Amino acid sequence: MKRLFALAIVAVIAACNKPAAEDCRKALVNMQHLLGTENLSEAKDFEAEVRRCKGGSSKEAVECAIKAQTLEDLRKCDFYKTDKTDKTDKTDKAPGSGGSGAAP
Repeated sequence: MKRLFALAIVAVIAACNKPAAEDCRKALVNMQHLLGTENLSEAKDFEAEVRRCKGGSSKEAVECAIKAQTLEDLRKCDFYKTDKTDKTDKTDKAPGSGGSGAAP
């Protein structure tokens, strides 16, 4: 019973740092604006990104992304995560360019 109570407390504490859906929307809209992709997303895909933001981002990261004025500002937020390569790098083929990323 004590373990269950302790797990419940940890879950509540972790949930306290989760952003609201509206804040995620603001951050995503700002990110799309900074990346120049605001006209490329469908509403269905956008709501999936909002859910992903709510589940995987902190309030601080979302606030940082909302306030970002440049791509450099956005990159400093934990909201804008990249692998070892920057996804805005032009070395990857753009979607629809015939390159799926898989070997032929």
